[in-house]
Amino acid sequence: MLLSSMFYPFISFSSSGLTQTITLPDAARILFNYDSELLGLFIDLSIIALPMSLLIILIPLHLGLLQTLPEGIARRLLKFTLALEPWIMSEIFLIGVLVSMVKIMSLADISFGVSFWAYIGFVILYIGALTHLNKPRLWAQIKPAAILEDTSHAKRAIEQNIKACHVCHQLCKSTVCPRCHTKTHIRNPNSVQKAAAWLVTSVLCYIPANLLPIMHTTSLGDESPSTLIGGVLTLWKSGSYPIAIIIFLASVVVPLAKALVLSFLCIMVAKPANKHTKGYTKIYQLTEFIGKWSMIDVFVVAILVALVQLGNLMSITPGLGIVFFTVMVICQMMAAHAFDPRLLWDTPKNKHSENKA
Repeated sequence: MLLSSMFYPFISFSSSGLTQTITLPDAARILFNYDSELLGLFIDLSIIALPMSLLIILIPLHLGLLQTLPEGIARRLLKFTLALEPWIMSEIFLIGVLVSMVKIMSLADISFGVSFWAYIGFVILYIGALTHLNKPRLWAQIKPAAILEDTSHAKRAIEQNIKACHVCHQLCKSTVCPRCHTKTHIRNPNSVQKAAAWLVTSVLCYIPANLLPIMHTTSLGDESPSTLIGGVLTLWKSGSYPIAIIIFLASVVVPLAKALVLSFLCIMVAKPANKHTKGYTKIYQLTEFIGKWSMIDVFVVAILVALVQLGNLMSITPGLGIVFFTVMVICQMMAAHAFDPRLLWDTPKNKHSENKA
């Protein structure tokens, strides 16, 4: 389905007798033409190259390829494959396409091509494939999970020097995971410092992302810039209230709320665990899950730029603000990944011991 979505018309845009038809790869190609190489590369990787690579590799892996390869190669291949998943944003791109259509349906006639329906089928099948992805079984093909002996259920793992590998989740007491050969730590080293550094960078990008235009619209030779807030207000005034709310939440509220939540969690690490710690952990998990959905506006701009190219009659070009916005979302994803929520549960004594280590 993904291959089918790449070679046929994706969407057609018609206005005043002029028609623009794009294919799926055009979304990134036209961004390259406007010197937005970073944005174009991100679009190509997140909606085509990475999902294609993941699916192609998973097929032989589930057929037992890992058992036939040398152990070192099998480990590297499985690590690489599982690392692709967080950066695949096909379902977010599809929502972005639908939002962009709502924005321009009042301006022109829109028709969906074969590739659009094929891409919908791909997204549905891709999500279905991920729900059946059995990571423990894949790691067991390389080496079955070892069972630790002489452990006390009355004590916490940190008190027994038991470490959980963050890659294959094998429990061990050694400094290197016996199954995937990843260096292990009781707690991720410098977790709070790394998360704080990514957060500061994201906040610095958040300001220009909201102040600078994310795109420029030319209509009958008259050019007008559009910011994130400006786009939300335009949708609201046109009566598209649900879409305006979705864009406002995903592009303005969620990034700001995520920065505040992660900052709060970094502060709470220094406090002893209490009755609210379980709630803090759930908030972190929710924050990590919804982080990449802020990319909706990035994909909206990409589709509009690729589709609306009718010369001086009507055209849309990317603005510098969308580049800052993309970097901001990526930095927030990295901040959430760097933060170790287990630190919230540690006692002051354990925190001090881990800092010394």
